[in-house]
Amino acid sequence: MTIDARRRRSHSEQEPEMPPLAPPAAQEVHKQATTWLIISLASSVFCVSLCLGIGGAVFCYLAQQSAAHGLVADAEAKLKWGKVLTLVGSVMGILSTTLSLISR
Repeated sequence: MTIDARRRRSHSEQEPEMPPLAPPAAQEVHKQATTWLIISLASSVFCVSLCLGIGGAVFCYLAQQSAAHGLVADAEAKLKWGKVLTLVGSVMGILSTTLSLISR
């Protein structure tokens, strides 16, 4: 057996390294992003704010990914935009639904 074959075998037998745990601030942002992801998806369905609700969901998902990699500042910025899009979409959906019910 050659040295290269031994090296390949020894590397394949090692357990893969686990990534380090995210800092507590990143874990908190990840929880908030998950909560707002659910809220944005619900608002896109129930408040008929499909475009803005999905946009908010995308930003919340991106915030989750950034928090998982430990990029807290980036995750907070994306979460902020996810919240804004979700809230604006919800308000617009509620207003448009209310106005359409009143005008009937």
